[in-house]
Amino acid sequence: MRLGLAVCVALASGLLAACQPAAPATLEFVEQSPLQPRLGEITTLRFRAVDSRGQPQPGVRVTFRLQAEVPGVELNPLEASTNVGDGIASTQVIAKGGRVSSVVVVAEVADKVALSPAVTFAGAASNSSQFTFQCGSFSGAASGGLHAIGAYDETRHLIAGVKAKCVAHVADRNGDGVAGAQVSFLTEAGTIGPSATSVTDVVGNAEALYKTSYPLPADVDPGVFSWTPVNDDTHTGEYLAPLWMHPFSWVDDPIANLGAEPTLLEPRRPDPIRPGKVNNPRDNLVSIIAITTGEEAFDDLNNNGQWDADEPFVDLTEPFVDNNDNGTWDEGERFVDANGNGLWDGKNGTYDASSLIWVQERILWTGWPHQEDINLSPDNPKPVLRHLYPSAQDARGRFVLDLPRFGAEKVTFIVADPWFNSMARNDNGDGCEAGEIGPVIVSPLTGGVSFTYPAFSTQSYIIKDKRDPADPSVPTYPTPGAPYETSASCVFTASQIDGHKVILAAPTVAGLVAP
Repeated sequence: MRLGLAVCVALASGLLAACQPAAPATLEFVEQSPLQPRLGEITTLRFRAVDSRGQPQPGVRVTFRLQAEVPGVELNPLEASTNVGDGIASTQVIAKGGRVSSVVVVAEVADKVALSPAVTFAGAASNSSQFTFQCGSFSGAASGGLHAIGAYDETRHLIAGVKAKCVAHVADRNGDGVAGAQVSFLTEAGTIGPSATSVTDVVGNAEALYKTSYPLPADVDPGVFSWTPVNDDTHTGEYLAPLWMHPFSWVDDPIANLGAEPTLLEPRRPDPIRPGKVNNPRDNLVSIIAITTGEEAFDDLNNNGQWDADEPFVDLTEPFVDNNDNGTWDEGERFVDANGNGLWDGKNGTYDASSLIWVQERILWTGWPHQEDINLSPDNPKPVLRHLYPSAQDARGRFVLDLPRFGAEKVTFIVADPWFNSMARNDNGDGCEAGEIGPVIVSPLTGGVSFTYPAFSTQSYIIKDKRDPADPSVPTYPTPGAPYETSASCVFTASQIDGHKVILAAPTVAGLVAP
């Protein structure tokens, strides 16, 4: 009589007590769900028993174990029977610690063994040290790098609607992006939204569109840069100005005092168009913050994945928009009342595993100079443009530069906007080219996107004799030489997204090309 696949075992009493299916011909791993479990989540592993006919085998008892014990990782159940129909037995793994864990699960039936792929648990709560917020995407999607946008015309009138794409990246302490996190934004000037709230995508990025509009940036008094800003219970320790503004090179008048020893005094100048106004770079430095829920950063000295009482941590204040850049909240500045007490609170002196975490981005609004900003006058003792080479001028005010036969010379000048900031430069085609009159060729030398914004920018271009020395028929000019004149036009793009282009006329350069 054929008993099929069952082997019956008779006890001493002669009664049929139990039937145990024969060992399967094959034991195989089927799937894992979810494929990328986060710390604290459960992932299910499924294995299948297959009989000698290649069919799913039901009723087979499968035992499970970890290939190597990992602290904080639990496996349950340790054994299961395969299902009728699909021959599958399942077990579940959970990583309860705060550390990234990776395990391999071993399934066994008699001498048959199947291994799961490595199951990696990653991802904890959003962490303040992994929370980044930048505008622009110069190095690919969500990369950041934009620090300035053109927001004013030469009369200081607002150009509304200049746009910048900003991205907050939310990640846990292990650097894994946190999907589905809600991120809110607040700004000192302009608007960000439309809803001012975004949800992170699968890699932890939350995108928002920033636009110039009212209100304008806060008009602040000139300050003094320090490498050791105040960092206490009510101060964040943020620098007065971001380092991409080169505050470590500040002097009172950076155009006239080019190359002088830095005094760290913020540049300043009387506005020749608006009597009584003093312009300085931070007048147009806009603070924007991104806020989400997460944990304060800490140094996990014992690598146990959680904060312990003796471990250093980064204590955060309640989120606020720092209009005057002094690193603490002042009356009139926007803030988020995390504990609902109706007041802005500084650091609480305790580690918070769940709180509002926040990060600041700063962006410059720039303009371009009026002729009144360029010409030296009693109302304008600090012009924003200076010609470095050549420096001599003729009776008509042109800068004089003679060229040798087949020669070339570099023309250089420095220029700032009315607030002693470099003008926004957000296109690879930005730079200076010139319209020329006479036997010369003009080509740009400096240009492209700017990633730093010191108090002025240096602009250069090349003027060269258009004659080719390899051409035997090149003309010889009458003595003393052939006259030429160039009038450079420098292009500055206000933004990456549909940014308008500012054309700044550089001083005229003229001279003779040698015979």
